[in-house]
Amino acid sequence: EQVINNILEDKLVPYLDKLDRTMQRQLKPDPTPLLTSRYNVFQNDEFDVFSRDSIDVSRIQKGKRREKDTTRSLLNDKRLVAELRERYNQYSVVVEEVPVQPGAAQLYTEDYEDEYDDTYDGNQVGANDADSDDELISRR
Repeated sequence: EQVINNILEDKLVPYLDKLDRTMQRQLKPDPTPLLTSRYNVFQNDEFDVFSRDSIDVSRIQKGKRREKDTTRSLLNDKRLVAELRERYNQYSVVVEEVPVQPGAAQLYTEDYEDEYDDTYDGNQVGANDADSDDELISRR
């Protein structure tokens, strides 16, 4: 404040008063501009407002995007079912028994038996083991 006040009232020190007040001020060179020196992962992408003049605003979404494919629409889409219907119809053509011609090699002569195996049903596994604490203590 005091320096400014002395300049305005012409009360400068004699060696400063001799200076030319109309002299051009030397400007310091501007350091690298911020926009040209910035580097990040989004440099020059489609939404970089510092490197592009126009941006496609229709591609910008604020908030959650409502997808066209909702859960209900995905469940109601039956295109995959129609595509796979042909393949699964071919499985219904499977023949249960193939007639064997006489003299041909018979690989599977025994029939498959799918009966319940009751071999171990009569055994009471673990029935005679000492289970309670009293029985375990009495054995000591």
